[in-house]
Amino acid sequence: MEEKTPLPVVAIVGRPNVGKSALFNAILRRRLSIVHEQSGVTRDCVASPAEFRGKRFLLVDTGGLGTWNGDKKIDLFDGMIREQVTEVLKDATCLIWVVNCLDGVTPQDEEVGAFLRKSGKPLLLCANKADNRDLVHGAPGQFAPLGVQEIFPTTCTHSHGIEALLRHLAEMLPEVPPSQEEEKPLRVAVVGRPNVGKSSLVNRLLGENRMMVSDVAGTTRDAVDLPVVLKKDGEELPITLVDTAGLRRKGQISTVVEFFSANRTELAIRSSDMVLFVLDSQEPCTTQERRIGRIIADARRPCIMLASKWDLVTKAGNNKPKLFEDFVRDRMPYMAHAPILNISSVTGYNLNSLFDRLKMVKEQMHISVPTAVFNQFLQDLLQRNPPVSVNARRFKIFYGTMVHNPPPKFVLFVNDRKLCPKNYENFLENRLRDAFFPQSGLPINLELRNRQDPVERQGARAAASGVYAQKRRLHSTPPRGRR
Repeated sequence: MEEKTPLPVVAIVGRPNVGKSALFNAILRRRLSIVHEQSGVTRDCVASPAEFRGKRFLLVDTGGLGTWNGDKKIDLFDGMIREQVTEVLKDATCLIWVVNCLDGVTPQDEEVGAFLRKSGKPLLLCANKADNRDLVHGAPGQFAPLGVQEIFPTTCTHSHGIEALLRHLAEMLPEVPPSQEEEKPLRVAVVGRPNVGKSSLVNRLLGENRMMVSDVAGTTRDAVDLPVVLKKDGEELPITLVDTAGLRRKGQISTVVEFFSANRTELAIRSSDMVLFVLDSQEPCTTQERRIGRIIADARRPCIMLASKWDLVTKAGNNKPKLFEDFVRDRMPYMAHAPILNISSVTGYNLNSLFDRLKMVKEQMHISVPTAVFNQFLQDLLQRNPPVSVNARRFKIFYGTMVHNPPPKFVLFVNDRKLCPKNYENFLENRLRDAFFPQSGLPINLELRNRQDPVERQGARAAASGVYAQKRRLHSTPPRGRR
């Protein structure tokens, strides 16, 4: 298999309360990183893939550098944050240094600049909060003493100046060649219980009646591969739709044909790149739908849940998406990673949003989180939410790394995995998903690995002792024929 080329890392850096997280959200065009008004609040590390004019990169929002209290200097760089940002800078291709137009050049900014220049990485200066013309025109002269040639006045509230910043950034980033895997169409299995509208959805996406549709449950019996190119706003997304037979309860499978249809559907789930799980919005979360959800969760497939026939729900006057989502989350907690999209195959309602979801999943299936970024996230998270003690012993995480995608697999090296409560492990999985794969439908595979098991340590010592003993015998025994 061809090795994936990692995306170049672009780190947003600066002192606290200059608008780093707001800039992060503005570049991504969605609210992902939490924005705090209070200066110096510790935030979890957030990273997300981004793209501008064909240049793809991994955007990282870092913690605020430095603290200042009146006229008293208090350890200008907090030691832990400085170490974390230093590790991120090692993997960064380019840095976006954010300053505040309302404050001008502060002593903290000067210290941050000295710290960043030591990295030797290319710098773009973002003069943020330039909310009027005077601030925009005065920004280059105001921040010239910082010694950065390229200065871009921005205001994240109205996205002014963001495009000019990204244009210059794109020129500095290397091209990331698409891998062979990325050139293959995304294989998408459409699954659900009988008569929920799977074939109607496939026909709507194809733009023609390729699949037989009727009110009789079980019309589709085989898993059918259907290549299609989805289009939106000039963008194209080649995928292969796999329309599957509706999964019945085992007690209702009465013929050999239905038995093999069910087997092929389960095989289609396990062999797909991702799954579109179609629910009946009029009667959701039946016993059979919960069983299908469990199959998808056990197969660890990326998934988007589609509440079909939403037009009928709207006509009945029950159009309350939040209540519907809360009901599904309560009945199927193991599908918490899967976003829910309300659609109608008859009217085409919300199918444009499905294109965006599929595109996001495909992008995030090829993301590799740098080890330095991941460990910064871990340190921030453990500081804010440390694990509880079990039998007077505390669960400790030494470091972690991402080893696989898809699905995203992270390995944490710990003191004793038996000390980690199940609810804390679930908490770690959820926070990993929120930080690096938000709203993508990708399940997180988290492996806790003891840094050095006692059995492995004893075996290693025994093996090493045998090797050393053999070397001593070889050196102490003279060759034959010589004295």
